[in-house]
Amino acid sequence: MVRKKLDYYVELRDSSKLSIYTLRVPFSRLYIVNSPSLISAVQRQHRTLAFWPLAIKAAANVGRFSNATMEVLSTNGYGDTFHDAIHPPLAPGENLDAMNRVMLGIVAASLNGLRKQQKTQVELLAWVTRQITIATTGATYGPDNPWRDPEFEAAFWTYKAGMSQLIMNVFPTWTAKGAIAALEFGASAFERYFKEEGHLKGSALVRARYAHSTANSMSVNDISRGEFTNGVALLSNTVPITFWVLYHIYSDPVIITECRSELRTIISDDSKNTIDMSKVKSDCPILLSTYKEVLRTYSTAVTARLVTEDHLLDGQYLLKKGGTILMPSPVQHTSDVWGDDKNAFNHRRFTRTGSQKTNPASFRAFGGGTTLCPGRHFATTEILAFVAVTILQFDIKPVSGQWMPPHTTFEFWEATKSPAKDFEVQIEPLEDTGTVGDWQFTLSGTDRPIELSAEDLK
Repeated sequence: MVRKKLDYYVELRDSSKLSIYTLRVPFSRLYIVNSPSLISAVQRQHRTLAFWPLAIKAAANVGRFSNATMEVLSTNGYGDTFHDAIHPPLAPGENLDAMNRVMLGIVAASLNGLRKQQKTQVELLAWVTRQITIATTGATYGPDNPWRDPEFEAAFWTYKAGMSQLIMNVFPTWTAKGAIAALEFGASAFERYFKEEGHLKGSALVRARYAHSTANSMSVNDISRGEFTNGVALLSNTVPITFWVLYHIYSDPVIITECRSELRTIISDDSKNTIDMSKVKSDCPILLSTYKEVLRTYSTAVTARLVTEDHLLDGQYLLKKGGTILMPSPVQHTSDVWGDDKNAFNHRRFTRTGSQKTNPASFRAFGGGTTLCPGRHFATTEILAFVAVTILQFDIKPVSGQWMPPHTTFEFWEATKSPAKDFEVQIEPLEDTGTVGDWQFTLSGTDRPIELSAEDLK
């Protein structure tokens, strides 16, 4: 398990052909679920087969909260009220539209500024990281966004680099000394943000999180710790996904030609170069398919549940109290339902002409059930917007002269692979776009949901 990581579960699936099996590890049982129908059965039993107890244990390690807050988090039902508080601001509707408009404005302003620089040489992952960080956090936290401070942003990435040591909690004051110092720095910055009421100028999401925490009598310091650690949820997947979408589009002449062609059909003919994000989602099936294929290819998410009492899953499989259920997304994303080219990158896989009939539970890049990622629609709009205006405005080429498939890396808790090593690219404005002036985005109506999970089909 340590050496092969997620490939181990894929190998066991292929060799055993089992729907579910048990791995005995010291002091516990791991139940690995391979069958999509059993995954659905697990998700229906969200109290008996619970996520929140595992989340609480991780929170204690990564947030280093006070004992009082840990008691609150451990209260029966807290997970449900937290879920109910943060989902409405992120569901398609007025609040999400407001976040999207702020984010789209930041993306447009940044890339318009880049166009004026003519040729620019950057490291691709570092450039994407900065662009997505500013857009995401600006839309979330508003004009008083602490992330605008480069020292704060640097502290977060130091913290993220030590997450594994914090989660394992083996002498963390020694093994994760830098991460702990970064957490304290970030928490202090967010304390100032909340005490100066910066959240009142932020998104409905940050206001809802703050209101829920204060309603549960959490201190401002612990709320601030939670908000700093929330950067992992905001950025740790969005950044590498954006990188991989750009990589696959620019490294393949067919993909970039097809994506540019369909995007150019939706540009408004007025004096501004306007991209309607509602039309991107409805009228650009190849770009959307490329995005979803990146999710399928690079997802490393392992959804986990704790068995809180003996349970007979689907009337057949006895799960013993104290065991842990694991549902690794690579097992689903490389199953035979995806066809003979399941191990290849097929940018048209999710279009009508390239589709493979699958159980919706077979696509699990955003999880499912009560742990379905609430920010999936915001992240999708952001990534598609950033990619759309980038490929319409710029040509990107590796300084080395050739696109090489990067080696990948990920930590056990991460849900998306990242390139193991960054590389330099040259970004140059296109001269044949037929348009002049700045670009902007619009939403022609309420941002509609797209099919990113089985729940989005309901």
